[in-house]
Amino acid sequence: MSYFDEFGSSSLSEEAFSAAEKGEAVMLLPTIAAAELLYLFERKGWSKEGFEMDRRMKESSTFRYYPFDAEILAGLRKTRAKDIHDKIIVARVRHLKAEAVVTKDREIRKLKEVRALW
Repeated sequence: MSYFDEFGSSSLSEEAFSAAEKGEAVMLLPTIAAAELLYLFERKGWSKEGFEMDRRMKESSTFRYYPFDAEILAGLRKTRAKDIHDKIIVARVRHLKAEAVVTKDREIRKLKEVRALW
């Protein structure tokens, strides 16, 4: 089982994270979402959390970064999402043929172009 992740918190997202922690699923964090998280951590004065996230991602075999690449770029035209970040996330989920994206993003959930867990 594989999931594409944008971090979230609900019973479904907790199940997805738990499955990855047990080695039963793979969670992929897009590099653009990681950049947004690091930016948020910096603005909130949580630089320690940013370093911890990066360290844990590098050490894990079931939590991985996923880069923005040409295939994702090509997929941007195939979604009705308006926001560039949402376009990238939807394109990536489709490209990977992931079972779902774990997100609380209302716009992605409203689109119903990909399965969203929250």
